[in-house]
Amino acid sequence: MKNTGKFIFTGICLLICVFPFLGTFFNPTNTTTENRKMASFPKIKEEGKLNIHFLEELGVYFKDHFAFRSLLVSLDAEVQSKIFKVSNVETVVAGNKGWLYYSATTDDYLGKNIMSGRCAENIAHNLLLIQQYVQDKGAKFLFTVAPNKNSLYGENMPYYLQKKASNVKNIDMLEEKIEKYNICYLDLFKLFKEQEEILYLKRDSHWNQKGAVCVYNAILNSLRIEHDNYENVRYVRHKNEYGDLNKMLYPVTAQPEWNYFYNKTDSFYYKTDTESVEEEWIETGNKNGTGSMLMFRDSFGNTLLPLMADTFAKGYFSKIVPQNVGKYTEMYNPDIVVLEKVERNIRELATEPPLTDALPVNPGQDIEIIKKENPGTSAEISESRYNSDYIEVSGVLDSLFCTPDVKIYVGVTDNDNKEQNIYETFYVSDNKTDYGYRMDIPKEKINGSSIKFEIVVENEGKFQIIKSVTLDSEETRKLIGKKVIKRKIVSKEKVYDCDGSGHGYYVITWSDGEIEYEDF
Repeated sequence: MKNTGKFIFTGICLLICVFPFLGTFFNPTNTTTENRKMASFPKIKEEGKLNIHFLEELGVYFKDHFAFRSLLVSLDAEVQSKIFKVSNVETVVAGNKGWLYYSATTDDYLGKNIMSGRCAENIAHNLLLIQQYVQDKGAKFLFTVAPNKNSLYGENMPYYLQKKASNVKNIDMLEEKIEKYNICYLDLFKLFKEQEEILYLKRDSHWNQKGAVCVYNAILNSLRIEHDNYENVRYVRHKNEYGDLNKMLYPVTAQPEWNYFYNKTDSFYYKTDTESVEEEWIETGNKNGTGSMLMFRDSFGNTLLPLMADTFAKGYFSKIVPQNVGKYTEMYNPDIVVLEKVERNIRELATEPPLTDALPVNPGQDIEIIKKENPGTSAEISESRYNSDYIEVSGVLDSLFCTPDVKIYVGVTDNDNKEQNIYETFYVSDNKTDYGYRMDIPKEKINGSSIKFEIVVENEGKFQIIKSVTLDSEETRKLIGKKVIKRKIVSKEKVYDCDGSGHGYYVITWSDGEIEYEDF
């Protein structure tokens, strides 16, 4: 009798363990609320060879897809967060009083892994180039940073995340550089701290709808754009908001929270086939609006998009990184360009700088040419990774030139006509160095059959060429995708009054057989 009870107990335990595994074949979990891609079923063979990692990959697949995963994860989360005050999902931090935080913001909150001063300099420099490019096109530019929730409301972070490594934050370093370079910047940290009420959601990483209206007003006030400030629009509160962190941690048992809803009918419409504000590229139109806006955004821009679209006659909204400021500004000629970035991702403006046409610069003095090449400085010339109509010049400086204030340029010389232009570069940071650079130049600006690219640095007002790469006619042809012919003038003859009008011109014959006419 005793053994029978043991067998029954053991059988029940085995059934509980095996049930999710067997259920995977009949009712697998194929969706997730976590901010990641689920594992695919592994292949037994890869490239004709036995996949020696099959069992390991199968385990990863099972972990993602086992039956009733969402329910079991939710139940486990309820126990761990309510009793032990911890999260069982690595992307979510379970705080006090039911508050949830995005774990990717923890380093910013604790002052850990702070970027270098040069990295902050790189970001500000890149923003300055963007601002200059946009303003040269006749548009207004504004940069703003959406604060991490725990930067504003960190009092409910858990006890084990209270010991800060530093009081210095990346945003503090960047704001100092922004002021130095006179970037058009809207300080949302100050804006939210001046508000009496909490304007972020308790179980979401973003601001609530009232917070979105607050930011919307601040942006358009900063740009001096007339708009409906929503002061006379009534709002109601509904308890039906399921936050992103809420659904990550409790995929089945998540409880809704309060949010604001404004009683106003939208007048804009989508010009793109848009199903969600999460989409990477969205265009809007509005017969009641005025002007046009191009906005580069992230998920914090989801709630801003309808507000902006309801103000402007034409709206263009991009989530694509790196931000192709040049392409869209040239294509849509907007009146306003806004670049919004969440605090935890501001370093991306140095690791993946935005894209624009290279801006020419005049050094204002002769450049000293160093005859001996600097082998430690790299220079790669290739078709742009992001736009096939552009040439990308990129590389890293030798440590010899890595001073805090070094400036980096690229000189482009047409060897046929001996014409040289010097361009600004974006400054690039990665996990190895903060002294990388990148420049994108339209292929149409490359006209010669042989092109020389020179890396120019400026230190204390002294310009030096430290690296040069010359492309011959064949290499140039391959790079720009068209045949480059080195031409010479065969003859140039004057023709007088051939039609009785007294008009005269040159008849120029080129070595490739082409004939041109030039007035004199």
